Amino acid sequence: MEDLLTAIQPGLRKLDSSGGLTPEPGDPAEIAGVASLFVVDLEMSGPNAAIHEILDIAGVRATLAPKFPEEEAWGSRVRPKRIGNAVPAALKVVGYTPKAWKTALELEAAWTKFSTLGHGAVITGWGISQDMAFLVETFRRLEQPWPFAPVALDVQPIARGLLKATGTVDRFNLGHVADRLGIGRMGEHGALADAYATYDVLIKLLELPAG
Repeated sequence: MEDLLTAIQPGLRKLDSSGGLTPEPGDPAEIAGVASLFVVDLEMSGPNAAIHEILDIAGVRATLAPKFPEEEAWGSRVRPKRIGNAVPAALKVVGYTPKAWKTALELEAAWTKFSTLGHGAVITGWGISQDMAFLVETFRRLEQPWPFAPVALDVQPIARGLLKATGTVDRFNLGHVADRLGIGRMGEHGALADAYATYDVLIKLLELPAG
């Protein structure tokens, strides 16, 4: 377990009491007793958490142990309340149409499922700053406490540290890194597909030979 915590340390970020990212690196000691990671992805109607909203959300819960055995996964589209504030380009990326979102969950129902599935786990993602801002803002709006661990894990810095020197990766976006590592994907710009891609990349990164 100590070796695993050392391997993921470059991606650990300390959170404040509301779940917001702080400038401080995360201390592996703070998650020594945590049992799971919760690898998440969000697709939003724009970049500003104060104005825009989550349209698609997903998470893969995995045991914090070698090879990160999967425990459970879930994802859902979320019914927007302020679609008039959306950025058209963002809607195009996520594929939003009223028809496609006809069976989407209301935010409160989606949040209950998401919070329950990830409770106590380390929120994990790819380039997590924006996703974390939306998570924190949504919990604030719903007047709910932060239900996850006090440290988050960003997989992107781990990838940079392990792959930059190899010369095989020149862009550290999720799709490019997944392709270079030979990881097949379920699709792009869907929350569950990207959560699984991040999960698979993390597993693959920690299987790479040292040095």
